[in-house]
Amino acid sequence: MTISCKSLYRMLIVALAAFAFACNKESRQATVPDHLDEIENLTIFSGADSPNAEINFEREISIGDSPEQPIGRMGGFAVDDLGRIYMSDVQQNTLHIFEPGGEYFTSVGRSGEGPGEYAAGPFPVIKMDQLFLLDIRLSRVTQYSIADLELVRTINVYPTNKGSFDGIFDTHIHQIQILGEETFLVILLNHIPTIPEDAGELKEDKQYYFYLMRDDARLTRPLIDPVPLYEITGKSSPEQSRFTGQYTRAAPSPQIFTKPIFGASDDGSIYFAMSDHILIRKYSTDGDYQSAIYQPFENLEMSREDAISSQVTPYLADLVSQNEIPETWPAMDRMLVDDEGRIWIATIVENFDVYEWWILEESGELITTFQGPRDEPIEVVRDGKIYTRETDEETGLVQVVRYRVEME
Repeated sequence: MTISCKSLYRMLIVALAAFAFACNKESRQATVPDHLDEIENLTIFSGADSPNAEINFEREISIGDSPEQPIGRMGGFAVDDLGRIYMSDVQQNTLHIFEPGGEYFTSVGRSGEGPGEYAAGPFPVIKMDQLFLLDIRLSRVTQYSIADLELVRTINVYPTNKGSFDGIFDTHIHQIQILGEETFLVILLNHIPTIPEDAGELKEDKQYYFYLMRDDARLTRPLIDPVPLYEITGKSSPEQSRFTGQYTRAAPSPQIFTKPIFGASDDGSIYFAMSDHILIRKYSTDGDYQSAIYQPFENLEMSREDAISSQVTPYLADLVSQNEIPETWPAMDRMLVDDEGRIWIATIVENFDVYEWWILEESGELITTFQGPRDEPIEVVRDGKIYTRETDEETGLVQVVRYRVEME
């Protein structure tokens, strides 16, 4: 199998996917963890079969921030079935919309707290020909029709019945996943203040709760058990908060610990994994467990030198240097589901400048692998195209870049 790259494609496919897979063959024969025996309707792959698809990328267009149409600060973005790009400007609290050819179309929203106004974001999500704009600060989602961009309704998403469930009364909204017009997945976060005796220990001082919620702001059921978030101790970050993906805003944190990863398909199915293994569970829109897939992967050993040098800022590097570290890196860092139900996961490999992306069938079968830069990860896959964001090193302008994908 070969991987080629045309035009100015900055993802710089590092090597033939077959070669990359062969180099990782030993890790693909990793031992199956014992706890998998407890999972129902689980498909376990041996890792012995090599992917046989050829993947090619061709850069098509760059869209967004420009001297003629500046964007204050780009947040998340979404793409509809026609190829229009909906781009969040989190500085102006406005959504900019571009035609598939890159022409500026129009904008929606402004700063404020009234109808069609936003205090944070707005972060766009497209489901069933509807545009949903999420504002975490105001705890609400505004729904628009894709056809004419008319405001349909404003939905309160602050849970009104947290007291009906154990352990979540003091939590706050961390993230929201739109599953459909009437169903949301709400991630709640509980922060437990701790006073460390010194800087050399790990702390479980945060916990995630995953709940299904209806559009009347009532939680219906937990999706999974609470997930602890490992933190390292040290002084508070002096760095400005930054946006991490489409729906969350958080201060930078060291990416060396296991974390929850999730995504949703166009039909509202939920995919959930912990990043230490390629073990992906699938749930229905209503939260019913359906199936799981497991792909063997031998996690990379973590050295203190690599843990420190991989951090994105000097502050984080200093923080990691003062703390204990895990024995191994997580298996993966990102996961998304495309419009054909395929699962794209970004695995962690020895070269910390890149991810090795695995593309899986909905059934879990490995289609192909390729490598691309960590600082320009894939964020959307739709209609045979991938979308990533790139920053011009000279001008500082941030743009969404579209590539056509061909798999044979």
